Amino acid sequence: VISGLLVTSLVVSNGAYANAQKISKDESVYVNADESGATTKITVSNWLKNAGINGTINDESDLKDIQNVKGDETFTQNGDDVQWSAGSNDIYYQGTTEKETPVNVKITYYLDGKEMTADEIAGKSGKVTVRFDYTNNEKVKADINGAEEEIYVPFIAVSGMILNDDFQNVDVKNGKVISDGKNQIVVGMAMPGMKDNLDLSDDEVEIPDYVEMT
Repeated sequence: VISGLLVTSLVVSNGAYANAQKISKDESVYVNADESGATTKITVSNWLKNAGINGTINDESDLKDIQNVKGDETFTQNGDDVQWSAGSNDIYYQGTTEKETPVNVKITYYLDGKEMTADEIAGKSGKVTVRFDYTNNEKVKADINGAEEEIYVPFIAVSGMILNDDFQNVDVKNGKVISDGKNQIVVGMAMPGMKDNLDLSDDEVEIPDYVEMT
């Protein structure tokens, strides 16, 4: 789940500031990816929390294929302006987007040190390595010691896998392996772009931008 992909806002149709404070919006972004990490579909779920407003909610959104997923409230859309006939209800809706995600992941597979595709490695045995390389795509301008510079927006990328007892001698770089007696749970963490933000070398401090499981 990636948050912060879209910048959105909403207002109440009557424009009253006090009433606008009674409307809030939660947004979650779900990215479906293939075995290499490439994005195949992005679904955005929004929850418009209506606390006492009885009328129309103007929501700003550039999502496509918008659907009300919990209720029969209707909407009209004109560009990025989406007007919901909410009554006094909360609105739950989903849509899709083709925007670039703030963080990309590339997944690479190795068998006994040889790089393979996911299809090639499937069903084989040996020393398997799966590596997750993260790329930060989001930059903002910031005042650094009186100078305007571009820095990466800080993100923490967490990778998780549950491995059954077919897997042995599990080790992870930039993470931890937890066992419940039957399954092994691999959890890894990376902070892509942070090393560049701090202008640090690997000799000074290691800030991971990848997770590797063997």
